[in-house]
Amino acid sequence: MNPHLLLVRNGLDGAAPWLAQVLQEAGLNVVTISLHELDDAAPSDVVLLRMGHDNPVAACWQLHKRGHRSVIAVGGSPSSKECIRLLNAGADYYLDAWLLKAELVARVRVVLRLSTWLGKQSALTEVEGETKEWSPQPPRLARTFAEREVAG
Repeated sequence: MNPHLLLVRNGLDGAAPWLAQVLQEAGLNVVTISLHELDDAAPSDVVLLRMGHDNPVAACWQLHKRGHRSVIAVGGSPSSKECIRLLNAGADYYLDAWLLKAELVARVRVVLRLSTWLGKQSALTEVEGETKEWSPQPPRLARTFAEREVAG
């Protein structure tokens, strides 16, 4: 099955068409949507989007909660500070929108491989004396931060 990618064009005005074209030419199934359409979108293997400064923790948690397997935060220019902020907020990966074509495709494929592998994994863990199965999706750390944000 061909992985399904959603590319959110908001904030990526000049880069979104180029990103979609490069990924489609590499054989990936990419659908470009608006941020408003993302609320009603069916779960995808990867969501690529530019994240604002409002609440990236809650944004990442909501995307995972809705069934999107991986979130790639896309930046318009390389910035270590932005990368660190978004990865710490719960993005699964960060990439610059203007990478060389081959590198862009390779990085997205890495995320697809890892998310597919993680989706098949489970771990047995002991919780309050009982053995329970834990699944890595959605990320527990992002959920914890999102719950703290909502609680105030």
